[in-house]
Amino acid sequence: MKKIILLLLVCSCFSFLQTEDSYKMTVTKIADAYNAKDADQIFGLFAADLQSSFTLDKVKTFITDNHAKKGMMGSSAFLMDDEGNKRYLMEFDNSSTILILGLSTDNKITKLELEEY
Repeated sequence: MKKIILLLLVCSCFSFLQTEDSYKMTVTKIADAYNAKDADQIFGLFAADLQSSFTLDKVKTFITDNHAKKGMMGSSAFLMDDEGNKRYLMEFDNSSTILILGLSTDNKITKLELEEY
């Protein structure tokens, strides 16, 4: 019985870490594409539902507008879980912003928002 409990505990920890790693990797991909002004790369990370509402043209405008106001994206720090999404503090050249990020089970972005800090 102890072995089964230990196995379940290890599996749940691995699953949690795998999810955390997926989010960290996605934040890095977003920052790299944003700094390179590569809207296509960010758009390619989106789930189909998000692609239909946050079109490629909107992503391009989002990047252009934010680059003009905030500058390049720098470091990030996890803040908290929020209703199935995660919040990160994103440091830009000219400001700090909260990134709200949601991922599907296949690691596609289901929610991407910037909120003033």
